[in-house]
Amino acid sequence: YSKVNRDNETWTHQLELGWVKVTNLQPNTMYKDVLVPRDPLGKESDRQMALRILCSERSPVGGIAVKEHFEVVVIPLQIQITYHFYKILLAFFFPGETDEDDDVENKKKDKKEKDKKKKEAKKSKSSFYIDVDSEDIDKMRERAANNNTFVYVKIPEVSMRVSYKGEKEKNIEDIHDFSIILPTFEYHNRIWTWFDILMALKNDSKRLILSQAIKQKLHMRSRVGDETPLTDVQQEEDKMKMLLGAKLLAGQDKPRKKSLFGKSQEK
Repeated sequence: YSKVNRDNETWTHQLELGWVKVTNLQPNTMYKDVLVPRDPLGKESDRQMALRILCSERSPVGGIAVKEHFEVVVIPLQIQITYHFYKILLAFFFPGETDEDDDVENKKKDKKEKDKKKKEAKKSKSSFYIDVDSEDIDKMRERAANNNTFVYVKIPEVSMRVSYKGEKEKNIEDIHDFSIILPTFEYHNRIWTWFDILMALKNDSKRLILSQAIKQKLHMRSRVGDETPLTDVQQEEDKMKMLLGAKLLAGQDKPRKKSLFGKSQEK
């Protein structure tokens, strides 16, 4: 780690790790090695680092820290993670924060409670003030204190092999040993917390991984078997199986025959 202070009230942080490995120590877990480099780093690798983080800052504006350039460079990685382990990491690094995907129901409940308070306030004609939850104010202040202005954020392209196991026994989003190429991610002029950056990367990566996973599924037959391309009907069937599961579509494929009275019967 190194830090350089300049005379023009700017400074730069740089962190480099030659090797990185994350192990899941939870008992009876599906994946022990959560994160490891795909290709071992040789001794003559021209100081190639497994992880390099660069952050250039300047003086705060309006009390908000300004990150002029934030860049994260990683070598090709193998990632194997479960939903449970992801939640543990999230609670450790960002206590009190909630993943957007898990926060839908909580938002619905909060909306109902706020609507109820508004109705009660309207009924009270003699009241000139509306009570505001002190917890909401504290959260807003804390979030404002943690905000950063990110002028430019860059995460260069990287290839990965990804395995993920969802919360339930069977999940649509479950993938195993998928080869993924994540393109360069760039963001400009965002007022974010560090948690906001994580969620933005997670959502963009999730969308691309799902897209590439479907493409791999669609072309799996032609790679393994003959070179005959899939028809439009076969591609649509494969998409439905990826999204809904094969069992839900099994009942639609059963042949039917008509009885003497014109009613269809399953064989």
